[in-house]
Amino acid sequence: MVHLIPTLALALYAVLATADAAGPALDRRQGTASLGSVMCGTHSYTKAQIDAAVAEGCRLHRAGEQLGTSKYPHRFNNREGLVFATSGPYQEFPVLESGVYAGRAPGADRIVVDPNYQGDCVFVGAMTHTDAPTRNGFVACSVRSSPRPSTSSSGTAAATETPNAGARLAGMGGGGLVAGVLGCLLAL
Repeated sequence: MVHLIPTLALALYAVLATADAAGPALDRRQGTASLGSVMCGTHSYTKAQIDAAVAEGCRLHRAGEQLGTSKYPHRFNNREGLVFATSGPYQEFPVLESGVYAGRAPGADRIVVDPNYQGDCVFVGAMTHTDAPTRNGFVACSVRSSPRPSTSSSGTAAATETPNAGARLAGMGGGGLVAGVLGCLLAL
């Protein structure tokens, strides 16, 4: 038991060093796998609407094609300093409440993709002209994650009621591992 404490302390140090080296890759998620909805001004978009806009914007970008007088998708230079899930470069493409943009009026709302994040074209955020402080400027839309299934039960939870606690901690990445190691240290 006495030899276990230095081993756990060393493991904790290794996890923390690895988590710091991994940086933003552990902190941010790209793509729409966990996307619930996007709220741009008063318009709410479902995951399916965002996925459709991302698919078309990425398809057009890969094909070297653009639509409409504003030529979408096109480069977004982010002069506003909006925070996205990757460092870019970015392409913007309209997202519509009904259907997929085909070259007509683009509306105020856009999805933003990184067309070459680790070899893939991925959704990194959404933005809107609605309520922007400058003409033709953008503000970030509110991106919500999909709700997680509830794992709570009535009464006081016991260790036997959470057989997948380790899996849930592992799903948290480095933070889950740190929490698990700290839990072990505290239990000693």
